[in-house]
Amino acid sequence: MGRAAVVIAALLTVFATGAAVAESKLEYHNRFKLMLDLATRTTDHVRRHLGDKGLVGYAHAMAEKNASEAERMTPPVDYALIHPHFLLVLENIERSFYFASRGNMERYRHHHRIVKRELNLLEAIASRERLDVYIIDHCR
Repeated sequence: MGRAAVVIAALLTVFATGAAVAESKLEYHNRFKLMLDLATRTTDHVRRHLGDKGLVGYAHAMAEKNASEAERMTPPVDYALIHPHFLLVLENIERSFYFASRGNMERYRHHHRIVKRELNLLEAIASRERLDVYIIDHCR
């Protein structure tokens, strides 16, 4: 499945679910920034402590909840292009932690590379669309 198809599928999933939470643009923006900042900071910390299986398991539980909550968010029109990348970042962080907690470092690195790629795409689109979504450079 191509990248465009994945993005479209993610966007359709968000709009097709009845569980979407409607927020104001400000509420969405604030949650988006907080969730992304927490996810990237956690990723950075976990990457430096991969041998601590308890920490990685805890980070996985947090990432799972973060990704689940993001799926329920309804992006304002301004964020429609970056929301699928936001979801892919959070979902791949969750997946990377899942595999790290089980000692599968090859799959951990695979998902971590996807996170880095999606963060770059998210940042490029946000810049092009003139959206203020400061991304801390933790995952790169």
